[in-house]
This record gives sequence, C-alpha cells and structure tokens, in this order.
Amino acid sequence: MDANGIIEKTGNYVTTLLKEKLTPDHTYHDLEHTLMVKAVAEQLADELKVPDDEREALSLAALLHDVGYVDAYDGHEAVSKQMAKDFLQDQGYPEEKIELVSKLIEATRMEHQPGTELESILKDADLVNLAHPNYEEHLANLRHEWAVFRGEEYNELAWLEENIQFLKKHRYFTGVARDKFQSSKKANEKTLKKKLKQMAKAVKKVDSSSLLAGNRSAQMMFKTTLRNHIDLTNIADNKANIMLSINALIITITMPLLASNAQENPFLLFPTSILLTTCVISIIFATLATRPIRTKGFTRLEDLRQGKTNLFFFGNFYKMNLADYKSGIRQVVSDEEILDDTIITDLFFLGKALGTKFYQLRICYSVFMVGVTITVISFAVAFLFKG
Repeated sequence: MDANGIIEKTGNYVTTLLKEKLTPDHTYHDLEHTLMVKAVAEQLADELKVPDDEREALSLAALLHDVGYVDAYDGHEAVSKQMAKDFLQDQGYPEEKIELVSKLIEATRMEHQPGTELESILKDADLVNLAHPNYEEHLANLRHEWAVFRGEEYNELAWLEENIQFLKKHRYFTGVARDKFQSSKKANEKTLKKKLKQMAKAVKKVDSSSLLAGNRSAQMMFKTTLRNHIDLTNIADNKANIMLSINALIITITMPLLASNAQENPFLLFPTSILLTTCVISIIFATLATRPIRTKGFTRLEDLRQGKTNLFFFGNFYKMNLADYKSGIRQVVSDEEILDDTIITDLFFLGKALGTKFYQLRICYSVFMVGVTITVISFAVAFLFKG
C-alpha cells in the first residue's frame, strides 16, 4: 500500500472514530487538535527533509496519537498505541513500521524526553497550541476537560499561575519549531502574566467575605487559640515524658529484684506481674502521645485550592520541589478565602492532634493509677496470706 493510501485510510478511520465516540466535553483533545498536530508535524518534517518512509510513520502517529481518548483520559497513550496497532495490522501494514508508529505515540507522553528527530517533531507539533493565536481559547477548553474528566477545579488565578509555570518550563525540541513558534509562545506567556498581575492587584483589595481581613478581633482570637494549642501540646509532651521516665525507672528496679527473689518468694510473682503490666501499658500510651504524626510531605495544588490542606505545616510540603511550593504559597497569600481556609485547617488539625494526645495521656494516667493501686493491694494480700 502506498503512503498516501494508508494515510488517507487512517485519516478516515480517525475522523469517523473521534466524531462518533468523543463526548462534547472533549473540547481540547478533539478532531481539530489531531488534524492540527498532523499538519504541523508534516510541515516540520518537510523543512527538516525527513525521508518519505519516516514521514509516513510520523503522519500516522500524529493521526492516531489521541484515539485512546475515546476509552480513557489519563493513560490514554497506552490505549492509543493498542488501537493504532490493531488498525494498522488490519490494513496489512508492516510490523516494523507499526513498531515505529507505536514508539512515536509513546513519545507524546508529557514526561517523555524525545530520543530521535521524529519524536522531537511530534512532541513539538503536539504542543503547537502554546504558540497559537487563540491560545487562551485552547486553555479554556483544556480547563473544562480537566474539570470534567479529572475533577480538577481551578479558580482563574490558580489556572493562570499553573499555565505560566508550564510555559516557562516548556521548550521546543527542534530548531525549526523554535524558530517558528518560540516568539508567539513568549507573547502568549506575556499575555498571561499581564492578566495575572491585574488579577493579583484586584485580589489585594480587602474581601468583605473574608473572616480575618480587617477583623482585628478575629485575628486576635485565632492567634490566641493557636498559641494556647501549642502551649497545651508542650504540656502534654512533658506529662508523657514524666510517665515514660517513672515507668522505665520502676521496670529497671523491679526486674532485677524479681529475678533474684522469684524462686524464694513465689508469692511475689502475681503482684509484680501486675506492676510490670501496668508499666508496659503506661509506656505504650505515653509513647503514642508523643509519637510524631504520619505526614505525606506532599500537597496537591488542587487540594490546596479546596481548603483540604495547609502549606504552612512542614509535614505537608517537605517532599515538594521549590517551584511547586512557591506556586502553592502564592495561591494562598493571594486569595483571602484560601488563606482563611488554611488558617482554619491549621487550627482544626492542631486541635485534633492535641485532643488525641490528651486522650492517650488520660488512658496512660488511668492505667497507671489503677495498676499501682491494685499492685499495692496485691502485695498486701500476698504478704498477709504468706504470714
């Protein structure tokens, strides 16, 4: 089959498939995007004088690289590769060429670093929208898709910051693409930065719906409560350390005495066992009260926007890279509502942790009190019956 024949058949297959099976919510990864990627890939291939057989594989990969969206959103590349393989095999396309098309589709993964010129061309073509005159319209379409298929909701400020960071990190791999698209991409980046700056100025105005902005009484109450929680946490840790020291000392004294007197005074075994059990249980709960909580060390920005986390607590960010952390902090301080939610979240979870500490300490002290009382009674009864 000649190159034009297989490309034409593939184009008809992809057009029919995407028109029939993509939902109306696929506003970005649609047929228009696929045809644009194919056209740009072929244009770059012409300027780079790519051989005809490789150009054929490039065109096929461009047409087929997003067909997987009909069955999956995240991880669609694997589905696209399988669908491309099945279709091309049905057309009697050579296996070695199918393998090349598959590798090119794999190269469209966002994190993939191209290793060949063809991969570089396809990746550049796949992100040509970054330099498109209607770039903001494309962004709006992508934002809609992420909201529908990923459940990721962005406010306008967060969305601008997200895409400015992406534009800064992105680079075109082929010299031809850089020459043709870099300046337009920079212009789009500048436009987004301008909009972000305008929005940031507007956000600085006091939001009357904010709980804390301009409310000195609320600010003072939050500060006092946070300080009290921290002080109570220190008190709880000190109480736990006292119990750890006392019980460790008791065990240290009791065990040698028991070992040396157990054979001669078997009546001491029962009350001593009660004492040791009391000490061990008390140590366990005192340790639980002072044990550091488990933290993930990483925060998703969408969780931050939904008020589910707090970037001012080290346990939520120590595994994040600096760029993401800065972006998250900027979102917090530039949005009064998110800032309010962050402070409330911090107060809530600090209180939850403090409540757990005192609950475990209460068990610790109760066990110690009851256990020591029973031990004393047991020793008295043991000596009484011995006598």
